Amino acid sequence: MKDQDRLSRPTENRQVGLCNKVVDCATLTSVTLCPTFWAGLGGGLSVLLSAIGAGIGIGISGPAIAGAGVERPEVMFKTFIATILAEALAIYGLVVGLLSVFHITDALTLAGSVRIFAGGLTMGAAALGAGFGIGTSGSALAAATAEKPEIFSRAVITLILAEALAIYALVTALLLVLQAS
Repeated sequence: MKDQDRLSRPTENRQVGLCNKVVDCATLTSVTLCPTFWAGLGGGLSVLLSAIGAGIGIGISGPAIAGAGVERPEVMFKTFIATILAEALAIYGLVVGLLSVFHITDALTLAGSVRIFAGGLTMGAAALGAGFGIGTSGSALAAATAEKPEIFSRAVITLILAEALAIYALVTALLLVLQAS
């Protein structure tokens, strides 16, 4: 009787979940079936992990770029591209996170929320890996360019390939989030 009484009361936290059963998202026991929880977690992970990846990329490459700028000031702005590409990771995660939040509605199904969660996790995890790759290759780029400025065009290829990983994840995450219903 208690469950039936609880389900008959109007509340904002109630959503239709699996097999059209009413899911009360306010209780901890039904949070695993709550579409809002999974979609929100996916959007949050996208932003959080992408920001951490950007921080890792900037933190690893930044000191090397500054050191190269002290040694040869003319190469500092060329090697600064590593910092810009690392910051782009956070922007990718923010785009996926915002799109995820915009798709959280009362009509969101559990399947749609799992798509959003998968998209956010994909973007965030790829941004972590790309951030590490950008940081290490950006650091090597700065050191190599300070030593031999003519090597820049060949050394920047590894940096671009590390960024490409995040772009692949962005496309995948956008496809997942935009198909959530």
